[in-house]
Amino acid sequence: MIHYHITCPNPESQFIHIQLELENQELDPLKLQLPSWRAGRYQLANYAQNIRGFKVFDTAGNLIPFQKKSKDLWQIIGSGKLLVNYEYWAGKMDAGSAWVDDEQVYFNLVNCCFEVLGQSSEEILVTLELPEFPDQISTLIPVSKSSWKAADFQMLADSTILASKKLIHWNYRAGDSDFHIWIQGEVHFEKGKFISAFEAFSKKLIQDFGEFPEPEYHFIFQLLPYPHYHGVEHRRGTVITFGPAEKLAEPEEMEELLGVSCHELYHAWNVCRIRPKELLPYDFSKETYTEAGLILEGVTTYLGDMYLLKSGVYKLETYLKHLAKVIQREADNFGWKNYSILESSFDLWLDGYVPGIPDRKVNIYTRGAILAMGLDAILINSRSSLRVVMRRMWERFGKPNLGYTFSDFQEIIAEEAGSRKLIEDFFERFVSGHKDYFGEFKRLLNSLGIQWNEDFDQNPLLHEFGVRINELKQITQIHPESDAYKKLMKGDVILEENIEEEKKAALKINRMGRVISVNLDSSKGLFFPKISLSCPQILESTKNWMS
Repeated sequence: MIHYHITCPNPESQFIHIQLELENQELDPLKLQLPSWRAGRYQLANYAQNIRGFKVFDTAGNLIPFQKKSKDLWQIIGSGKLLVNYEYWAGKMDAGSAWVDDEQVYFNLVNCCFEVLGQSSEEILVTLELPEFPDQISTLIPVSKSSWKAADFQMLADSTILASKKLIHWNYRAGDSDFHIWIQGEVHFEKGKFISAFEAFSKKLIQDFGEFPEPEYHFIFQLLPYPHYHGVEHRRGTVITFGPAEKLAEPEEMEELLGVSCHELYHAWNVCRIRPKELLPYDFSKETYTEAGLILEGVTTYLGDMYLLKSGVYKLETYLKHLAKVIQREADNFGWKNYSILESSFDLWLDGYVPGIPDRKVNIYTRGAILAMGLDAILINSRSSLRVVMRRMWERFGKPNLGYTFSDFQEIIAEEAGSRKLIEDFFERFVSGHKDYFGEFKRLLNSLGIQWNEDFDQNPLLHEFGVRINELKQITQIHPESDAYKKLMKGDVILEENIEEEKKAALKINRMGRVISVNLDSSKGLFFPKISLSCPQILESTKNWMS
């Protein structure tokens, strides 16, 4: 059995000490591959940059030679029982990384554990020796208080460990599964109300999928004293970072925490198990390209919030407020004119998690969410729903651990909609194509009883001239259909602004040290509307959508 033994003699250094015990019964060299990325984030992380002091010994304490074959692949020239010692720097706090301080030792095993090539399907044992941090939990399978096991490397790489001086632990039961809530940090909210919300959306999800895939599930919260917001899914749990913790006393902040929690739980089915062929199993050694961002994150973003409404955790007004924020992000972006969601998904490895150049791409989370909602509206009007589609995806692909193709997803939607032509047209125009979706989306929202409202507040530079600035009066965005698009540059700083009643503007700007005068015309209409949603009347379709 492969065995990882983990200690942390000096937490303030933020280095954890790892000993990997394994055997090489072959004459060929042993290869250790450290992941270069993690599930749920299609971006190279290059975890090898956090490793130092890599050494290999035999059981007699003799040094064994090794070679580095690439930035994250080590080759060991030796056989028999081997001990691999190294240190990993745990200095990045987020839901997918590793952090050590005087209060906790926290890490995701994909960051710091090697895949032993040729032994990837073997069982793996992980043992902690951290007596200063007695409260210890993991999303792995427990063996003892400080030991856990993984069935294989894929399971190991999908898991988290947290050892703390003081953890808060709550639990509840939904369906046939036990759910645990672990909190590192301060609690500034009511326990009973919090657990009731989790029970409600967990039960509704299980009801709609028909079952929960695991006997137990762990919500691991890092409630931080500084601003933070992140979540990462695992088969048997999730890590969620949120801060400042004291802000959770405010209803709006608690809504955000509930939103990311339901989103990550939805991933327990979708992504952790319902997964495209190209990601099953994961190859963490290099980029793996997929066009399935609409399904992976778009569907999850839409339904993650939707289940807070379906379960009664959110009121309709609360849900529409959050949906309007998603729509606003997409309405302010013109990347759809250049890259479809399929193309943007494929290019996640390039710039999926950074703003990138202006109007190049769409965001798979927000664009995917409004596309998913449009499909849901079509299905509801055909006496089905996206919920039914995803249950079929679970039963056909997720439960038997089979990868799907994008065409499989489209085919199931077409079957449920009862019109192949209708769905083909939708996908051609808005999923693989570059057509303006918002006119169609407004119509689909209206079919659910939801009204799209636009407002142009007292900001003439933004709404009349299409120029968005930050608090330093630096231009951050220019509407591509405005007069300003041909006269101003992103990064220009406005020194003087004189807007005339005749819909003219005279600006003095600083452009990289040069002072320039610019005259603008606003005759081309209004730009960047502020979007809100309402539901003046509950229709039968509204009830079906919310149920």
